[in-house]
Amino acid sequence: MGGVLLLGLGATYKIVEMAVGSKTFPEDSSAGVAVYGEKSVSKTDVRGGQDWAEVLLAFVGLELVLWTPRSIAHGLVIALVVGGVVWSSLRRNSAKELGLAWPAARTTAWTVAAGIMVAIALPLSVWLMGRPVPANPGWPKLGNILPYIVWAFGQQFLLNSFFFLRLESRLGARWAVGASSVLFTFAHVPNLALTAMTVAGALFFTEMFRRYRSILPLGIAHAMLGLAVACSFPDSIMHHMRVGLGYWQFH
Repeated sequence: MGGVLLLGLGATYKIVEMAVGSKTFPEDSSAGVAVYGEKSVSKTDVRGGQDWAEVLLAFVGLELVLWTPRSIAHGLVIALVVGGVVWSSLRRNSAKELGLAWPAARTTAWTVAAGIMVAIALPLSVWLMGRPVPANPGWPKLGNILPYIVWAFGQQFLLNSFFFLRLESRLGARWAVGASSVLFTFAHVPNLALTAMTVAGALFFTEMFRRYRSILPLGIAHAMLGLAVACSFPDSIMHHMRVGLGYWQFH
């Protein structure tokens, strides 16, 4: 999955708004409720409905991207998902709330150091077991590295800046860590090896975001860990780290 396309983001967000009625009900500022006919809906209920709708639409769209063959329609779905996620996030949260600012230097150093240690320990352990490292000579290619780094940051944005923040407002921070991790992990099916690793990775990433509210060091750690996994496990197991339909299409 790649390519940050912003086409159709207005339409996507309008669908979300219409689904929860956030722009349909005139507001009574004195009562703090949205009124429609004889019914009244609190602002909290409207906000909650919009949160759940955005999470559901984004996850369903993500699954459609992962499980549909490449085509013009597939590209449009990518555009809608990415555009909708970016649009609704920027419309709702500041850059700091989205985790687009560096945390304290000590936090950054600790997070990146943890990623480096695991990224070194993983291929080293595989090598000590007598297995070749890199496991797939010629892959990942040098030209794949930069796009993967960009995609690592994109995944952190989706996981934390989008899913976690909305689930946190509905479930609380602690429960949002688990719920966001479940969504992120499920998106790696049917690659069982990668799915198993993602459980620990997602819990780590979301917990670090809960504490320090920055995706920038997490994106660096994610990229290093992903490249370490790619170098440590053969394609017979990892299928080029593909998920969804791409996993079964790998030869």
